[in-house]
Amino acid sequence: MRKSHTCPVCHKALWISDKEGDPKPAHFPFCCERCKLVDLGSWFDGRYKIISESKPDSPEAEEEGP
Repeated sequence: MRKSHTCPVCHKALWISDKEGDPKPAHFPFCCERCKLVDLGSWFDGRYKIISESKPDSPEAEEEGP
């Protein structure tokens, strides 16, 4: 059986097999090399961010110690 997946960059519909062991398309989850590189460029440009609730270590925290 095949299921639909959407490229996260261009939103083109892709059809992939949901059988275990069947190979995914070469650029999955993207539809092509171009979309894969566009996404990578977005990470490099800082358009994507991973938000963390933890605060960065501060010099004061290191000095306090046990």
